[in-house]
Amino acid sequence: MTVRIVLVDSGVHAEHPHVREHGRVVASSTFRGPDERGVVTRDDDAPGTDELGHGTAAAEAILDLARGAEIVSLRVFERAPVCPFERVLAALRHALELDARFVNLSLGPPDERWREELERLGAEFAARGITVVSPAAERGLPMVPGALADFTGVLVDARRPRDTPELRASGARSYWFASPYPRDLPGLARARNLAGVSMAAANVTGFLARRANDSPT
Repeated sequence: MTVRIVLVDSGVHAEHPHVREHGRVVASSTFRGPDERGVVTRDDDAPGTDELGHGTAAAEAILDLARGAEIVSLRVFERAPVCPFERVLAALRHALELDARFVNLSLGPPDERWREELERLGAEFAARGITVVSPAAERGLPMVPGALADFTGVLVDARRPRDTPELRASGARSYWFASPYPRDLPGLARARNLAGVSMAAANVTGFLARRANDSPT
């Protein structure tokens, strides 16, 4: 069974050797806007664009743990890791149509302005058996959607090996605690590589996708 994962991020450089070696990017879309009417547009394009590198790093972390998985890249930001959250909502709605088992959303606003819409989307994902992995907090601030009940929330535990995140209780619910580091790169000190709760979420997505792939159908 090939596991399909939707990655909502900055895009994926599909020909990066670590991506190409361990899986493949099967589709890519870019979301832009909203315009003055509040409309977000989607352009379906050839996989391969990532001007920031964050999405490629997340894809590497996922595929390093879930070898052979398929990635669908939904690009919501380009040269900086910020974007209007309307793009993220549009990407999540589109993800419902993509026959995926997992969605990795390694970002989120540190407030709850979008709670109601995200709760509706979370219920829809849960009804379809799609797991959406997202950070639940950063620097002590709760983040949605990871902090919401129908999403798989991730918190950082730098002591965990990156291939074995741990599900444990924190307050009224359980979260995945995961390493904040992507795969180590030869010749690059860990302190100089990308790190944080976004990479912790990618590690959890890879771990869960590998477990789903190894489970009997």
